[in-house]
Amino acid sequence: MSSTLPLYWNLSSPVNEERLDASVQLIDALQKFQQSYVADRSQQVDPVGITESLDTINAQDVAYALKRLVRGLASPRESSRLGFAVALTELLHRIDTVSTAQMIDLVLSSSETTGSMSGQEERDMMFARLFGLSSIAQSGLLTRETPPPHISNPASTLQDYQRIITQLVILGDHKMWFRESCWWSISQVISVIIASNASFKSEALQWTVNELLIQDTSWTPEKIAIWLRYQSLWDNISQLPLKVLFKGKHPLTHGNLRHLSSILADINIEDEGISHGSSGTWKPNPHFVWSYLFDIYFPTDSISLGADVVPFQEFFRVVVDEQFFSSGASPERKYIGFQVVDSAVKRSPPSVLPHLFTQNFVRTWINQLAKRDRYLHKAAIKLASTVQDAVQKEPSSGFPLIIQLLGPNGSRDFDRLTNTKIVETILGYMEESQITEYVQYLIQTFSGKPNGSLVESDQNWVINQLSSLIRSMVVPKSDSWVTSILEFYVRNGFFTTLGKKKVTTFLPEVMRKSCRDKLLQALADLSSQATMQNTDAKTKKFNGRTTSGEQWVSVAVQIFRQLSKEKHVEALYETDDKFTEIRSRARSVIKSLGTIQGADQEAAQGGILLVAGLTLQTYLISTEEMDTDPLAATNETLRNVSSLFDLHSTKKKEDAPTSNGVTTMEVDPDEQKPFDLIVDDIIGYLEKPAPLMRAMAPQVFSAMCSKIEATTIELLIAQLQRRNVLSDEDTEDGESDASEEEHPSTEEEIEEDAGSTGDGTRSSLSEKSSSSSNGEDEEDKEDVDLEFRKRVAEALGANELNDSNSDSDASSELMMDDDQMMEIDAKLAEVFRSQSLSSKTKTANNLQREATHFKIRVLDLIEVFIRKQPQSSQLPSIVLPLMRVIIGCSSDEQQLIDKLNGIIRRRIGALYTIPNDANLDLLSADLEELHKIARKVSHQQVLPITLAVASIYLSKIFVDSGRTDIPARIYKESLADFMQRKGCKLHPTFFTESVKRIPLVVWVIRRELIQACESGKGVNTFRQMQAIHWVDTLLPMAPRLAGDDKREILSTIQLVRETVYRSLLDAVTGKHPLTISQAKVITKMALQALKITARTDEAEIGQIWDTRQFEHVFAEVSSSENLAKGGGLVSVMRQMATRLGTYTPESVKAKEKKRKVAEEKQAESPRKKVKKHQK
Repeated sequence: MSSTLPLYWNLSSPVNEERLDASVQLIDALQKFQQSYVADRSQQVDPVGITESLDTINAQDVAYALKRLVRGLASPRESSRLGFAVALTELLHRIDTVSTAQMIDLVLSSSETTGSMSGQEERDMMFARLFGLSSIAQSGLLTRETPPPHISNPASTLQDYQRIITQLVILGDHKMWFRESCWWSISQVISVIIASNASFKSEALQWTVNELLIQDTSWTPEKIAIWLRYQSLWDNISQLPLKVLFKGKHPLTHGNLRHLSSILADINIEDEGISHGSSGTWKPNPHFVWSYLFDIYFPTDSISLGADVVPFQEFFRVVVDEQFFSSGASPERKYIGFQVVDSAVKRSPPSVLPHLFTQNFVRTWINQLAKRDRYLHKAAIKLASTVQDAVQKEPSSGFPLIIQLLGPNGSRDFDRLTNTKIVETILGYMEESQITEYVQYLIQTFSGKPNGSLVESDQNWVINQLSSLIRSMVVPKSDSWVTSILEFYVRNGFFTTLGKKKVTTFLPEVMRKSCRDKLLQALADLSSQATMQNTDAKTKKFNGRTTSGEQWVSVAVQIFRQLSKEKHVEALYETDDKFTEIRSRARSVIKSLGTIQGADQEAAQGGILLVAGLTLQTYLISTEEMDTDPLAATNETLRNVSSLFDLHSTKKKEDAPTSNGVTTMEVDPDEQKPFDLIVDDIIGYLEKPAPLMRAMAPQVFSAMCSKIEATTIELLIAQLQRRNVLSDEDTEDGESDASEEEHPSTEEEIEEDAGSTGDGTRSSLSEKSSSSSNGEDEEDKEDVDLEFRKRVAEALGANELNDSNSDSDASSELMMDDDQMMEIDAKLAEVFRSQSLSSKTKTANNLQREATHFKIRVLDLIEVFIRKQPQSSQLPSIVLPLMRVIIGCSSDEQQLIDKLNGIIRRRIGALYTIPNDANLDLLSADLEELHKIARKVSHQQVLPITLAVASIYLSKIFVDSGRTDIPARIYKESLADFMQRKGCKLHPTFFTESVKRIPLVVWVIRRELIQACESGKGVNTFRQMQAIHWVDTLLPMAPRLAGDDKREILSTIQLVRETVYRSLLDAVTGKHPLTISQAKVITKMALQALKITARTDEAEIGQIWDTRQFEHVFAEVSSSENLAKGGGLVSVMRQMATRLGTYTPESVKAKEKKRKVAEEKQAESPRKKVKKHQK
C-alpha cells in the first residue's frame, strides 16, 4: 500500500496531464495487486454488499482504493472530484469483484448529510453523491450481469438502476440549482442502458417513462431534454402527459412553441391543470436542453425532421427571439440568449445562419455593441467574433448574412451604430462572386421605386455603400464588380435614362452630383490600391490598374464612350465639336502611348494615366466641379506628352502644318521642356481640391520620373522656398493703418478702411488656396462679431451714455467737448486696428498651414524620385537645396522640417547606388557650401546628423569616381575651422559619422587630424578630446585603408607617438595642463596605436616608439603630483611599457628602491628642522 499512497495526492492536481498520469499509474498498480490476490473461493459473501466485505474479496490496496476514492469525491481541494471520479470509474471498469449494490451502498453511506453540517460541507456531500453514482453508470458496472466471485446474484439488477435514477431525482429536487446537473446525469444513465444488452433494458425504460414523465405532471427544461433525447423510444406510448400539455406527439410542432418557449425561459405557466413552476435560480450558462434541440435540427447524419416539426427559423423566432430578446426581457435572459445564438452560429449550416438574425435579436445586439459601458457589451463582442469566424469558415453564408444585418431586421448603418467593422470584415471574407452579387443587390435597390420620404436617403446609402466597397482594403477586388460600380456612377451621374416616348427618368440633381463626386473619389482610391501582375515571368505590384494592366481611369473613359452610344440614354455633359475633338485626340494619344515598349514603357503608362484623367475632366458638367478649363488643360497636356514621347507623327494632317505630305511641328527653341511643363501641371494638381487629380499626380510623377532633368529639379525646389503668404499690399496696408490713418474722421471711414485691410493681390500659392479658406474666414469673422461690437461700444462709452438718460444722439454729443471726442476717436482707431490685425493673423495662419501641407506633398514627389531613380545624375544636386529649405523654415513649419530631415537621413543617406555621371565640379561647390553651412548654423536649427549624412552622400560620389582629394580638402578646411575658430558651430557628430562611413576621405587628412590631438592646437580641450576620439575610431581601419603599404601605417603611428609624448610632457610642465582623465584618453590612443604597430611590424616597435623617450615621459608622468594620482594613467602607461619591454621585474625593483630612498630623505629633513628649533 505504501507504494500507491503517493499517487493519490496527484489526483487532485489542477494540471490535467498530472491527474491523468497519476490515474493511469494508480489503476495499473491496483490491477496488478488484484490479479496477484488469491481469495478463498469457497467462502460466500452477502450479496447485499456490506462495505466490510470489500476487504474479503479484494486485495488490500484495492479495497482501500475503493473506499478512499469514494470518500475523495467529497474533497473540495483543487480538482479532487475530477481526479478521483476518473480513477474510480476506471477502477470499477477493470475489476469484477464488486457489485452495483455494494458500490451504491458505499457511495450513499459516504455522502450522507447531517443537520450539523455547514452549507459548504453539505454541498460537498451532494457533489460526492452525484459524481459517485455517475461513475458507477459510466464504468459499465450498471449493465454488467456476470456475478462477481463468491456472489451468486448478478452484479447489476433492475433495482440497482432504479435506485440510481431515484437517488439522482431526489438529489435534484433537494436543491433547485443542482437539478440541471442531476438530470444531465440521468440522461447519461439512460444512454448507458440504451447502448447495453442488459436483460432488464426494456423494463428499465418502461419504468423510466412512468417514473419521470407520467407520475409527475410538471414540466421542466430537464424533462423536455429527456423527452427530446429519447422520444423515439417511447413514441408509441399513448398515455404520456405530453399529449395533455402539448398538442400532438412532438413538442416542436407549431402549436406547442408557445408552451415550449415558456418552459425553456423558466416562466410559470398554468394550462389544463398541468403546471410548470419557475426554479427561481439563474445560471450564467444555457441549459443542456439546447444541445439536444440543436442535435434535432442540425444532425451529424442526414436525418429528416418529422412532418410535424416546424422549420428551424420558425422555432428560433418564437422560442428565442420573441422570448429571450423581447423588449421586456431581463438582462440575464438576454445574456442566455446571446449564448444560445452563439451555439447556434457554431452549429448551423450556411443556409440557416442568416435566419438567426431576427429583428429583436439584432436590435438587442446593436444596442449592446454600441457602447462599452452596456451591460452585455462583452457578450455581444464575443458573439460578433463567433459570427466572423463562421463566415470565414463558410464564405457562402456571407451575402445572406449581410442582407440581414443591413436589411429591415438590422440597420443600414450597422457598423457606424455599433462602432465596429463587422460588416466590413464579413465582406472581406466573402468570395468575389458573392461581392458581385452584393453589388448587383445594391444597384437594384437604387434602381427600385420605393415610396415614402426615405427614397433619397436610401439612394444616398447605396451610393455610399458602393464607394466603401472600393475604398476598403479588406474586400477582395474584382474587375467585374469594380467596373459595374464605375458604370453605375457614370450612368447616374452623367447620363439620364429615357423611358417610353423619350420621357426622362427622374433622379434628383443631388443624387447625380453625389454620383459624380463618388466616381472621382472611387478612381482616386483605386489609383492608390496595388494589383499584382505577372510580367516577364515575374510578379510585380502596380497601383491603379486592373488585373489585365489597364488603368482604371482609362476604363472610366471607355465607359463614357460606350454609354454615349446607347439609344436609351442622353448625355448631360458637353457634346459639342470642341469637346468631341479633344476627346478623340486624347484617345489617339492614349492608343499611341500604349504601343511604347522598352525603357519608356513605364513613363508611357504615366502619360496614359495623365491624359485619361484630364479627358475625364472634360465630362464634368458644372463649372464648379472643374478645377481649370478642361479644354485648355487637356490640349496643353496632349501637346506636352506628344512632344515628350515624340508622338507628332501620329497627329492628323489638319492638326499641324504639312510639307510634301509629311506632318511637321514648329518648335520654339526658347520654349520650356515638355516634362517640366508636365511636372508644373502635376504640382498644380497637388493644390486642387478634387480628390482624383490630387491622388493621380504622385502616380503620374512616379511613372515618369525617369524623364527628370536639372530644370525639373529647380522647378520642384522652387516650390519649397519660403514666401510671404500675404501679398505686399496687405503688409503695406497694415503699416499704413498706424501711420496714415491714425485719426480717422468718421466711423464709416474707419469701418471701410478696416474692411479693406487684408485685401490685395496674393501670391500664386495664396490664390490657389484662398478658395478653400474663404468660408472659414467668414465664419471666424462672424464668431468675433459680438466681441468686436462690445469693444466698439466700450470705446464709445455706451454705458455712460445710457446712464445719462439722453433722449437723442444730438443731446449726447452736447455732453462731450472736443477733447472727449478726440479721445473717443483714438480709442476707436485702436479697436479697429487690433481687429484688422487679428483677422489678418488668422488668415495668415490658415494660409501658412496650407502652404506647409502643399510643400509636404511636393516633398512626396521628391521622395518618389529618390526611391525610383537612385542612380540619376540629377539626384546629388537636390541635397544642398533641401538643406537650404530646412534653414529657411520657421518654427511653425516643424512638420515640414521633420519631413526634410527624414528624406535626407532615411532616403538619401540609405542609398547604396551611387550616380556615375554626376557633374563633379557642381558637386564640389555644393559640398563646400554644405560644409560652410555646417560651420555656421547651430544644431538647433539643423540636426547635425542630417548635415553629416548629406556630406557623406556627396563625398561618396567623389570616392566612387576616384577623386577623394576633393572631399578631403573640404574636410580639412572644416577640421581647421573647428579646431582654431572659437565661433565655429560644427557639431562633433559631423566628423564622427564621416570617420565611420567614409574613412578613406578622413585617411587622406590623417596628419592634420592627428596633429589636432596635440595639446594647444585647439581653442579648448574639449575639441582636442573630440579629435582624439576621431583618431581612435580611424586607427583600427588603418591596415585596410593603407593596404600593403606598411611604411604608411608606421609613419602615421610615429606621428601619433610624437603627438602623445609632447602632450604629456606639456601637461607635466604645466604648459598645457590636462586632467588625469584627459591625459588617460590621450594615453589610451597611444596604447591602441602601439597594438597596431605590433601587428604591423613588431621588429621595429622599439624604433617607432623610441623607448628611451618613452621612459623619460613615463618617469615624468609618474613623478607628477597631478597626473600620478589614483594610478589610472600610470597603469595605462605601464601597459605600454610592458609591450615595449621597458617594464621588467628588475626595473621595478630598482625604481622601488629609489622611491624608498627618496621617501626616507624626505622624512628625515623635517626632523632636523625640529631639533634646531628646540635648541
